[in-house]
Amino acid sequence: MEEEFPILKHTVQLYYAPTSTKTSHHPIPLASGVLIKGKSKHYLVTCKHVFDEINAEDVVTLTSMGFAVRLPAEVYFLNEGDTSVDMALIELKSNRLSELKSHYAFLPYKYIGLTHDFDPELFYMMFGFISKQTTLFETAFKVETFGYLTNCREYKNFQKLGFDYTRNVSLEYNVRKQGSFTDENRYIGFRNLKGLSGGGIWLSVAGKKPDSYNYILVGIMIEERQERGFVIGTKINLLKPFIT
Repeated sequence: MEEEFPILKHTVQLYYAPTSTKTSHHPIPLASGVLIKGKSKHYLVTCKHVFDEINAEDVVTLTSMGFAVRLPAEVYFLNEGDTSVDMALIELKSNRLSELKSHYAFLPYKYIGLTHDFDPELFYMMFGFISKQTTLFETAFKVETFGYLTNCREYKNFQKLGFDYTRNVSLEYNVRKQGSFTDENRYIGFRNLKGLSGGGIWLSVAGKKPDSYNYILVGIMIEERQERGFVIGTKINLLKPFIT
C-alpha cells in the first residue's frame, strides 16, 4: 500500500456547518488548518479571516463517515488589529482532542520552525485543500490535497499591499509552471486557490536515517495574489510566545 504524504496527517480541512439553521445542508469546504503541539498543549492553527463573518463553533473538521469535530468558541487572533498577520490559534482539549488524535497527528513542537529564516535558495511546500477539489458523492466527500513546491522571493511594493517581510513571506506561484502542454493536453494549474488559506508552508530537511526526511512547519498561507504571481504567508515564528 502506498504511504501517504507525511504532512497530510497534520493537515485538516475546515468546513462550515452552522449549529442552527432552518434548512439542513451538507458541510461546505471553507479552509485548511494545521494541528500542532506546543510545549504542553494541543492547537489548531489557521487563518483569522476564516472567522470574519462566522462563529468558530459553526466550523468543523471531518474525522470519518458521519463524524466531525466542532471547533470551540474560544479562538485567539494573533495581532488582531494587524491584517497582515491573519493567524488564528485554537486550543483543543478533552473530547475534541481525543477524536482528532484518533484520525490525525499533532505536529511535535520540535518540528515547528520557530527560528527559521526564509532563504530564496531553499524549496518550500505549500500544502492544503482547495475547495473546488472537494466534491460530495451522496453522503461522502471525495477530497484531494494540493501541494506545490516553490521558492520564496521578495517583491517590490510588498509593503504597499499591507504586508511586511518581518512577519510575512511571499512564495512564487505560477499556474503555467504546474500545467501540462502536450499536443493532447493543454492543462493549466489551479487559478482558484480558495480553501488553501490556513494550510502549511513546509520545509523538508534530511533526517538522521539514510534517505529520510523531516518536515518543518515554517509558515501558514493567508492570501493569494495570482495577478502578481505569488502567495502570501505568515511566518510561524509569531506563534512562539503563545505555544512555549
